[in-house]
Amino acid sequence: MLQKNKPKPSRKNIFAVVITYHPDIKLRERIEQIRHQVDKLLIIDNNSKSDCIEMIQGISKDLDVDVILNESNLGIAEALNQGFKYVEGFGEQYSWVLTLDQDSSCYALLVEQLIMAYEDCPFRDEVGIIGTNFKEKTTGRILHKKTQAADNWEEVQNLPTSGCIVSLAVFSEVGDFRKDFFVDHVDTEYCMRLRYKGYRVLISPKIGMIHPLGYYRVSKLHKWMRGSPMITNYPPLRHYYWTRNGVTLIKENFLRDMSWSLNQAYYLFFRRIITVLLFEDQKIIKLGNIVLGVWHAILSRGGGKS
Repeated sequence: MLQKNKPKPSRKNIFAVVITYHPDIKLRERIEQIRHQVDKLLIIDNNSKSDCIEMIQGISKDLDVDVILNESNLGIAEALNQGFKYVEGFGEQYSWVLTLDQDSSCYALLVEQLIMAYEDCPFRDEVGIIGTNFKEKTTGRILHKKTQAADNWEEVQNLPTSGCIVSLAVFSEVGDFRKDFFVDHVDTEYCMRLRYKGYRVLISPKIGMIHPLGYYRVSKLHKWMRGSPMITNYPPLRHYYWTRNGVTLIKENFLRDMSWSLNQAYYLFFRRIITVLLFEDQKIIKLGNIVLGVWHAILSRGGGKS
């Protein structure tokens, strides 16, 4: 059942949640960029090293930021769940949660653009999540190319979690992020679940932040692979999570969303493997993690991998 008559987002009712894990020294600068755009901000740290904790505690004191320090790495999904439940503890004071990664550099108008996207769309009761367009840090590549006529919003299938506002009322209905995914495809699965529930996924086509995607290298030889000249070169463990969770989603959604499932299979079993073989380092370890990810998906094994 759609949550109608939701409070519209505003600077006063948006609570930002930033997930950290061994953040770099520019974290303070990034928190400063977003702190004045929202009423309240929470940092949830997934057991970073001691010098990172000291930096986070300093940020908390200087910028009036709440902090949760986890004693182990719970993964991005469970940390997000912690954040949403923390915000729910404030009652009706906050209605929307802005989710951010530790390495997202926000522009000054990010929140204003997200609010404008909501206000300008004609189906507000159906909106479950609104994300921002962004520029990839290394290459300058724009995430989303505008395809619709509206200036301030467009409807899309999926969004990265960083730079999104989510209605607390919708979160309460749709449920938690999938902690068994740990990391990777957490955002894809949540957007799919929102759409299955009848909610719409929106993006503000205006650039709202700079955000890195992996460890990009540029390769002219890579251009033939559907027009993407960038190689993410993620660490081996990320290949495991991306594969395991991707295959899990294919298993669970093949009959319901065959087009997405076939496209996902193409990316996994052709594009990703070929990219690793031709362009990335640590090929054997990465391919081994891809195989392990497929096997664990078949066995329905989730959670973190030590």
